[in-house]
Amino acid sequence: MALPPQPRRSYAWVILSTLLVVSMLVALGGGAAAAWALRGGGGAPSGVAWVDVRDEVGGKAVDAVLERRTAAIRSKSLDAWMADVDQSDAAFAKRQRQEFENLIRMPFAELRFERTAQPATKMAVYLPEELFQRYHAAVKVVAVTVRHRIDGLDSRAVATPWLAVFGYAAGRWVIAGNGSGRDMPTGALGQPWDSSGAISIVRSDRVVAVVSKTDGGQALLQMAETGLRRVAEVRPGGWDGKVLITAVTDKQIFDTYFAESQDRVGQVAAIAVPYYDSVAEWSSHKAYATTRVVFNPTELSAPTAELQHDLTHEFTHAAMGPVTGPYTPRWVVEGFAEYVAYKDGKYNPAGIRAALGDLQIKTLPSNEQFYAEPRNYIGGWLACRMIAETYGQDKLFAFYEGFLRMSEVDSVAREVLGISREQLEQQWRDFVAKQRG
Repeated sequence: MALPPQPRRSYAWVILSTLLVVSMLVALGGGAAAAWALRGGGGAPSGVAWVDVRDEVGGKAVDAVLERRTAAIRSKSLDAWMADVDQSDAAFAKRQRQEFENLIRMPFAELRFERTAQPATKMAVYLPEELFQRYHAAVKVVAVTVRHRIDGLDSRAVATPWLAVFGYAAGRWVIAGNGSGRDMPTGALGQPWDSSGAISIVRSDRVVAVVSKTDGGQALLQMAETGLRRVAEVRPGGWDGKVLITAVTDKQIFDTYFAESQDRVGQVAAIAVPYYDSVAEWSSHKAYATTRVVFNPTELSAPTAELQHDLTHEFTHAAMGPVTGPYTPRWVVEGFAEYVAYKDGKYNPAGIRAALGDLQIKTLPSNEQFYAEPRNYIGGWLACRMIAETYGQDKLFAFYEGFLRMSEVDSVAREVLGISREQLEQQWRDFVAKQRG
């Protein structure tokens, strides 16, 4: 049989003036005050007040806002939620109401918003210029960790980032907007509750799917269960065996994960996003918590076979998350996921030849090379198949896991398979040639 279409998936203004770095910023007093501050005038205009934006000064007020925000979700009080929101911006206020409705629909066992200490200069790059102007510089971006657990799904708390913009108005700090930028922490504005439209929840014992409407949700849930069963046949333990899927129609949720590579969005059907007990970009000491799966909404109407394949592939990433480290090669990560997704298929030489085309199988691709060539997925799949069929599936798993202890393919191959990297590549080339027929 011919191979399915090539895989389409992947595993995730200038810095403000020194005005934001100094400890005291001008607030209130209108545009004249802002102009005075920016120009370095010798005396403050009439009506100017000073606002200390340092975290150690305003932090308690921000903490109080975040505590009230947590309490509002627990009590399902929209009025309490909106009390700390700048409602002069009608569009932002509308989004905040929708976020509240989405959050109270999520099946949380635990949820809290926590201020996370980060350098002011680091956060300043995420401040939208229009908010800087609106608040006459009395505004700052606060790093917030949204710590949560999904009921019946997560065995430990998951940390996701929120870049909250706080503005000082009428004598208090209010939530004025969200940070923006090309290099925001993974998952910022990419959570299911960030959807601009209403969400619905469909679930089973092992899957929680967040969708924009229930139509089609049950079909997705059934495919997810099938995918989990297939993964469990290869990886029966060592992970929760449960997963959260985001499959909403708001494309911005998915696009968030490709801020620096928008050209790739159309080539990717779904992504598996690893999360930790603290936000990875804000912590040097983090522990793996879980992997979430996010679908490209443009692919939700794909044929059932393709969606099933995508789900199984991404669930394999989730299952292998606990044993995936910084040294695990991309060809191993993606090749193993393809191995599980294609495990029961029978493919003739014509299908292999068509899938590989003129791709030269010489050396295993580096991480930098891997995603530049979509056919590397097929090459990685065949490499993992070769290891499993030659040495056994247990050896393939041990090979994957070996990169937690070693950083080089040669070292892992010698310890697990008893061969060198050169021998591994030769066996791979021979295997591919045989498969091509």
